[in-house]
Amino acid sequence: MLLTSCGPVLNPYNEDFKCRARDDAGECIDTPTAYKKARYPETASNEKSEPTNGLKQEIQDNRYKVLAGLLQEDKKPLLQPPKILRVLLLPYKGEGEELFMSRYVYVKIEDSKWILTDLTEQ
Repeated sequence: MLLTSCGPVLNPYNEDFKCRARDDAGECIDTPTAYKKARYPETASNEKSEPTNGLKQEIQDNRYKVLAGLLQEDKKPLLQPPKILRVLLLPYKGEGEELFMSRYVYVKIEDSKWILTDLTEQ
């Protein structure tokens, strides 16, 4: 019967945590609040929550307006980025007993190119 309860036998940690940080060492806050303060610093100081749904909707509407404007304009030249391949080299022993540890090598497999332009038609 003693083992079925949630007493100090099953939970040896003190649940009455008290922050002992100095004033110049930061704040004692819970993880969700710390995340919100880091992610949305301008709203964390005012209301301690992330931006309202109305603000999020306004930002998204502005992005859609910009995108719609770009789609309605005449063709604009765009530069397609190059295609890069990341290759993992596993550790191996070289000549003379050298050891080469694992690392990544980046290889360009396709150059950048212009798209949505009249250069190909000329």
